[in-house]
Amino acid sequence: MYTIVIIDDEKWVIKSLLATLSTQNDFEVIGEAYNGIDGFSLIKNTIPDIAFIDIKMPGLGGLELLKNLNEINCPTLCIIISGHAEFAYAQKALENNAIGYCLKPFSATEIKESLARATAFLTKQKASLSPPAQSKPASNFEQYTTNKIVQNILSHIHERYTENLSIQSIAKLCNVNANYASQLFNQEMQVSFSHYLSLLRINEARQLLKNTDLSISTIALTIGYQDYFYFAKVFKKITGTTPTKFREETIL
Repeated sequence: MYTIVIIDDEKWVIKSLLATLSTQNDFEVIGEAYNGIDGFSLIKNTIPDIAFIDIKMPGLGGLELLKNLNEINCPTLCIIISGHAEFAYAQKALENNAIGYCLKPFSATEIKESLARATAFLTKQKASLSPPAQSKPASNFEQYTTNKIVQNILSHIHERYTENLSIQSIAKLCNVNANYASQLFNQEMQVSFSHYLSLLRINEARQLLKNTDLSISTIALTIGYQDYFYFAKVFKKITGTTPTKFREETIL
């Protein structure tokens, strides 16, 4: 069962989405928020699989919310909902790691397509400890993709995953447009940049938990998470257990 939250300042929009989502199997709506600030807290605290986010809200709009989520490399897949069929909005959303852009009033087909795209990413994440997310030397990336740009992106991710990375900063290092880099990475790796970075970090955390006596808070900082509690939530989201239980089970 995949979890969903909906963030929109108009209650009728949330009701409309709830009605559409109720006909879809394997999805559960676990929360709602009516502004971007509460929406950010909701996503950070629950780390849902998918978030539907309105592009225009008072206080904190959808694009700003996406940027905030990118800053903490949240693995939640975001689908922007908007009443504006403007290319500039869609382009900005994609540049900030959104995987879909749905227009109001909603088309059931469009929602299904966005969910199908999200499910494809999530299915890839289910193999969360798969070889592509292990700490591989740069020379090995050609076995996962023949695209030189993506190989370059992967190289930078693996070299700098402990830093505060974003698709924008990586794209700049690779001298490519952020929107193009995001789309290309998604297409080649079948997982989003944020998901991949989370998988890489959590894999490293597993190794440190198994092979060192470092405290969990130190491990969180070592792999790039400034917030211990957020790290613990991401770890559990990906592995199905907490860092403490993982260490205990490994020792046993």
